[in-house]
Amino acid sequence: MRRVKSSYSVPGAFPDEETRDVEKMVNRFDAARRSGVRRLVNSSPRVLDLAVAFPGALYALASRQGAHQRRQKALDLVVAGAPLKDVALALDLPLWLRRLPPEAFSGSMGALPKSETFARRIANHLPTSAENSAFWLRSVVFGAHACDDYFALWLAQQAIFMEPGEPECLFGLLAAYAWFSNADLARARGLIVVPWRPEMALDTAVCAAKSWLNRMRLVLQLGEGVITDPWLQPGEARGYSFVPLLDHGAILAEAYAMQNCADQYADRLARDKCRLFSIRRRGVRVATLEIGPHPREAGVLAISQLKARHNLPASAETWQAAHTWMGVQKDLRRTVNGTQTERPFDTEAWSQLMATYRVRKGGAAWIPERASKDTFSAIDNGIGELARRAGITSWLFT
Repeated sequence: MRRVKSSYSVPGAFPDEETRDVEKMVNRFDAARRSGVRRLVNSSPRVLDLAVAFPGALYALASRQGAHQRRQKALDLVVAGAPLKDVALALDLPLWLRRLPPEAFSGSMGALPKSETFARRIANHLPTSAENSAFWLRSVVFGAHACDDYFALWLAQQAIFMEPGEPECLFGLLAAYAWFSNADLARARGLIVVPWRPEMALDTAVCAAKSWLNRMRLVLQLGEGVITDPWLQPGEARGYSFVPLLDHGAILAEAYAMQNCADQYADRLARDKCRLFSIRRRGVRVATLEIGPHPREAGVLAISQLKARHNLPASAETWQAAHTWMGVQKDLRRTVNGTQTERPFDTEAWSQLMATYRVRKGGAAWIPERASKDTFSAIDNGIGELARRAGITSWLFT
């Protein structure tokens, strides 16, 4: 390798030491681009200086990103000693990128955020170590692409980059949730209970995104007429009415009126793990009842949960009415085996829910085109892994 005298070389260093210093710098870049980096830094001392002052620009040159004319112009500017902002402009790179180390760059850098607001704020949220910088940069670029610059800035400041990962898998649902939070005319926006905002804590956002996913699953799997067997007969007891909740319309209305988590039961209902009932007195909702298998007596149905509004404890009178209603049922015996139950997803409804987002985001390849058990499991796994990394212990992820 030809030795190059660089302005950052240690004064008085022997040539072999200079060679080792240069090679050490080259080795900090992505292995697939090191030969290109090595060729460039050997071409001029000022290109070698670029490895220190603006590694991202050197990476763009070595990986041949962008048009040849732009790269040649940028290289000429570097050799001529032009300001870094001119080099960045020639390569169509934002100047904030110069703060990142060589380890941050791999593959295609994609469409980098370039707004003044982003450039001004991102300086406060740069990665704390070179080791995590590549995942951080890919995640920030994905956040801007999959949502917007504000979401990317919010994502950049989260302490979740200690482990490597795939941004599309970990943050795909979160980005879609944040985007729909501000899409007032989209149908999927109506299924969001707590909209995303830049001031939101990570655990709140992740739980809200998971809740949104569960509500979409409710719409996709529990249309009107999909479930026809309530297990127990509706009726009245002690002045209370017991009304089965069998489809997404009834369940969403119950969750809204009672401010509870009935809308999070899509999976359990679809797999015949439980049934829900609305308990009403003179037409007013007073409690929500979950019926499931008895914890100790196989084949017998029992009350799994009975909660008043806001998931508060139900009154003793409500409990007495529920037990009276259970007591007049013709049969409490039922074999509950949800492992064999398959209720298909409404793929047309899924396409309609995601249509606006796909149009605005170039197809949004990180969101599955078809809704199915497998695709929803993949989304669930991604948001679940994010919850694990963030130390979120909500019951939503149990």
